[in-house]
Amino acid sequence: MTLLLLGLFGGLIHIGGMQVRSFENSAAADIASKLQGPDKQVHVRANVGPEVIWGDVYAVGIEASRFTTDGLPLYTESSRSHRGLVRSLHMDLTDFNLRDLHVKQLSADIPNCRFDFALAVNHRQIRLSESGTGEGEVVIGEADLEQFILSKFQEIKKVHVKIDKDKVFVDGYGEFLVVSTYFSVVARLEAPDGDKLVLAHARILFDGKPVDVESQKLVLEALNPVVDLNKDLALCGAISVEHIELRNGLLIAHGQVHIPEAPQQKTR
Repeated sequence: MTLLLLGLFGGLIHIGGMQVRSFENSAAADIASKLQGPDKQVHVRANVGPEVIWGDVYAVGIEASRFTTDGLPLYTESSRSHRGLVRSLHMDLTDFNLRDLHVKQLSADIPNCRFDFALAVNHRQIRLSESGTGEGEVVIGEADLEQFILSKFQEIKKVHVKIDKDKVFVDGYGEFLVVSTYFSVVARLEAPDGDKLVLAHARILFDGKPVDVESQKLVLEALNPVVDLNKDLALCGAISVEHIELRNGLLIAHGQVHIPEAPQQKTR
């Protein structure tokens, strides 16, 4: 009898394992369908135990690279079943374009995510219904920020960006409201509200000369926010930046991360 029970339990684990492989493949295909680019790569890996039979998953890792997207590839739909549980969701996205911004890396670890277990088992579709809040990091290169500034700000005609020693150095030519000039800005980048990156504690030169208070205000009003995470990148509140590092040509933003609710829920 004991051997029979062990054999039955082992068979259930094997069946569960096959379901896990199907889950991984279906999830990867579902995410890939929301991304663009001929070279896109998406992989999903799940770490499970016997509890997977009841929809309890230890961990899920999502890796994606070399893609383009106009927004998040993953949302929650709170109206769906919360029966499935992913105890730890890890995301590692590299070398991708989020609207007009190229991102070197976005990584996040999010606990306690719920998903529609019946939909996953019966239709091989992965839909999250709830997200926990975890920690994340975004890495952007100085050349990527340079190209983003040119695409976002019509006033800026030429620009060069350097990032080092906790500061961003911006040199270029701009046609502002009351003056057209070569300019230099040395500043820190801060996120006072968590969702916007702004130039702060700035020193500004026009044609190599310090500017008056009104001219400095004019430039900062034209350039801030440098990046609006929700308006420019359509992140829907997914990231709340708490700390920014500026060093060795990289902008590294740390903060809280969660999977936001879909802007318009569509149950299918």
